[in-house]
Amino acid sequence: MLFAGGDVKMVAFTFDGLTADGSAGDPELDRIVHAMREVLGDHGWLDVDLELSKRWVGGTLKLVPGKDDTQAKDVPIEMFLKKLIGVRDKLRVLEQKLNSHPSLSPEEKLELQGYITRCYGSLTTFNVLFSNRASWFVGQGERE
Repeated sequence: MLFAGGDVKMVAFTFDGLTADGSAGDPELDRIVHAMREVLGDHGWLDVDLELSKRWVGGTLKLVPGKDDTQAKDVPIEMFLKKLIGVRDKLRVLEQKLNSHPSLSPEEKLELQGYITRCYGSLTTFNVLFSNRASWFVGQGERE
C-alpha cells in the first residue's frame, strides 16, 4: 500500500482469523470486517474474492437457444459471477459519482438513485450464487 509521503508498506489483506479476544461470532466485529473488505475492494486495494456458494463451485451456466439450429453455450459460473460483480462495482462507482455530483439538484439525484436501486433489484435473482448474505444485491423493497 502506498502511503502519503511515498512510503510503501506491505499490508496483509486476509481477514481469516481476525477475531477479538473472546468474540467468536461477534456481530460488531463481523460488521467491521465486512466494511473493511468493502472499502478496500471499492478502492481497488483488495481483490475482493466473493465466495461462490459451495453448491455452484465448478458448475456451468447453460444458455439454451430457442431455435433448434443454433448451438447452446456453457459459461463457467465462476466467470459469470466475476462479470456480475463487475457490474455491481460499476453501479457503486456510478452511485458515488451521482451522489457527489456538484450540479445535480437533490431531486435529480434522488430520481437517478432510484434507477440504480432498481438495477440492484433486477440483479437480486443472482443472490443464490453467493455464499455470504452480505454480498447479496439489495433492491428497493429490501433497503432499510
